[in-house]
Amino acid sequence: MAMMEGRCYERHDFQVLVLQEFGKRRPRSPEETKRLQEEYLRLLEEIPRMWEEFVEKHKNIYERFGYLDVVVHDDLRVERKKLQRGRPKEEKSKSYRITVRLDDELYELLQKYCRTKNMSESEAVRQLISELKWKRF
Repeated sequence: MAMMEGRCYERHDFQVLVLQEFGKRRPRSPEETKRLQEEYLRLLEEIPRMWEEFVEKHKNIYERFGYLDVVVHDDLRVERKKLQRGRPKEEKSKSYRITVRLDDELYELLQKYCRTKNMSESEAVRQLISELKWKRF
């Protein structure tokens, strides 16, 4: 099923998106060309109402973000693209989590290292572990 997706800040963005999807339609005859032209003109009149209804339906999201992510289907139905949940995936995700207990002396040493290098504890531990690559065991 063909569809267009886009971020709409205002009615103009919405109109462009809907008309792009409509523009994918290709007439096969002169009669169909005339019908599509009439449908295009009706659509131009209809889009402001469609936008107002769409914004009203998703008012809380529009007010919070100032835009709506819209999906326009090939039959010109419009729906809001669902918000993605959670933190964005990193290119090289960190799959493993470890927990380490430290005594006061080692913890203070780690804190001092982090302050001097201006990095988080996690980044410091990663950096120190990666330095092990160059050591021979």
